[in-house]
Amino acid sequence: MAKSNLQPIKDLHKYLSKEKLLPIYFICGEDDYTIENSVEQIRKTVEPLVLSEFDKETITAEKGLNLTQVIDLALAFPFGGGKKLIVLKNFEKINDKKELVSYVQNPAEFTVLVVTSYGKVSDASREPYLLLNSKKFLFEVKNETGEELVEWLVTSSQKVGLNFSDDIARTVVEIVGEDKNLLDMQLQKFIDYALDKKNITIDEVRKLSSPTKQFTIFDLQDALGQGNKSKALEIAINLLDSGQEIVVILNMISKYILTIAQMTELLKSNINDNEAAKMIEVSWYYYVNCKKAKFFMSDERLLNATRALLNADLAVKTSAADSKTILVLLISEIMQ
Repeated sequence: MAKSNLQPIKDLHKYLSKEKLLPIYFICGEDDYTIENSVEQIRKTVEPLVLSEFDKETITAEKGLNLTQVIDLALAFPFGGGKKLIVLKNFEKINDKKELVSYVQNPAEFTVLVVTSYGKVSDASREPYLLLNSKKFLFEVKNETGEELVEWLVTSSQKVGLNFSDDIARTVVEIVGEDKNLLDMQLQKFIDYALDKKNITIDEVRKLSSPTKQFTIFDLQDALGQGNKSKALEIAINLLDSGQEIVVILNMISKYILTIAQMTELLKSNINDNEAAKMIEVSWYYYVNCKKAKFFMSDERLLNATRALLNADLAVKTSAADSKTILVLLISEIMQ
């Protein structure tokens, strides 16, 4: 396979300081997780230099979007006198891609334009990719597999205070699969389980990780967030049959409901997702996923879910009811 001549995403850190900011960051590739995290790294660097909320824009491209309008926005002087940050997502959906060339040739010095394109660049010799690459504005994200993914998981575990060996990371990948979003969610589960411990054993990893790639505890959370009672019941029973302990399931549902409750308050203050996730000590992906829980976007339903969880916890500790019965009752009460 021919070696790509595109700048790898690992070089992004070279351009994440006030002195070395680029006017354009064009990030492309098939690894959505890394693309989104790279955008957040750029946001974290640029936002302190943005002096007005009116100078921050996020645009999700759809077919028919006129790229000229985005360029005009980038060329307009900032309201606050500082930097302007514009994030344009889904560049692959734009028809008039070559319209970007004129802006790449002469970008505004006060604007940081971040563009994401999901998928490989099929021909880097075509514009605007050729010009972007020649100016070192283009970053390529490649899917990590095998040992590269194991190395990524080891590094990610260290960042959140865990100490994964290669064998443990390899075990998690074998059980969960190679989706970084799912692996990140599993890391959050390990953090909740480990509490103040840095080390976790392979036996604990096998116990906590989904024994089947069909369903995970996060699938259950998603089903609850969508208000899908039948799906939630199916997943909950599957988890129990797969060996997951009811105490772990209840703890993760409780964390989910608590995060949503905290999130609804933070949304009122217009705090960005990255900062909000840090404030309530969850991963960015977990926080963003909780925002999709439309079913719980009311105080009444959150309160009802809290009562149902309390009843389930008491049943586990004081009654002779089996785990399946307790989970079925819990989900039925939550969905009332």
